[in-house]
Amino acid sequence: MDARSIKEWVKKEILKKGFNGACGIADFLEVYNDLMSVQRRTVEKLCGDDIDVLLNKGSVVSIAIFHTENAIKSIGNTKDGKIDYERWNIYAEEYNIINNALNEVCTELASIMNGVALKATLELDKEVHSVEEYYSIAKISHRVVAEHAGIGARGKSELIVTKQNGSAVRFASFITPENLDRDGKVGDFCGDCTVCIDSCGILKKKEELQNYRQQCMKKINTLNLRYDVCGICVKACYETGNWRKHSKHNA
Repeated sequence: MDARSIKEWVKKEILKKGFNGACGIADFLEVYNDLMSVQRRTVEKLCGDDIDVLLNKGSVVSIAIFHTENAIKSIGNTKDGKIDYERWNIYAEEYNIINNALNEVCTELASIMNGVALKATLELDKEVHSVEEYYSIAKISHRVVAEHAGIGARGKSELIVTKQNGSAVRFASFITPENLDRDGKVGDFCGDCTVCIDSCGILKKKEELQNYRQQCMKKINTLNLRYDVCGICVKACYETGNWRKHSKHNA
């Protein structure tokens, strides 16, 4: 399949699963160069003898599925003056459903084309002691792929902000030795908006913390949702909608 056919196929498969999504294609070498060293080593092991071909002409397909508005609005609500965790679990459950949908689409694409499917990053079932450990478990930064594939740009929360759905999005990636037409990076969707930072005490201090991701995980663990997620900054970004204003300039 060529780049256009891949994108059309991916979007149709996502629709079949009841969601909206996006697909973009990045240069493997550009993605590889932006990965942390621990992830480069992981990708090298996954790709084996094909790594030289990939570095020369390979591509990475970014597959994105957007959260529904209902799930986003379920995050952090209160009932009778207390946090309504049962409602919050609507988002947690959808997070898991979307991850599974991404993995199915990615795996099916791998069966059609010659390449490596890199599944959605799931919640971590052990304490993360360093950024390197997190990314060694995650195998690849789907955010880096999505940036280079033009699906969105890195927001102040470090999540990818898209023109279609803000940061309410999940990703999987697919590596192929095919030299496909690539999408370029897009511009900033945030401007001077800081609503994601303002919504979370940890994000406010992320520049001061030695490893803010570990602090995020500790906070997430205290929520005791069905899956290890939070989404507070995602909801803040989505509901403010400032990304819609900037997306007009990045169409």
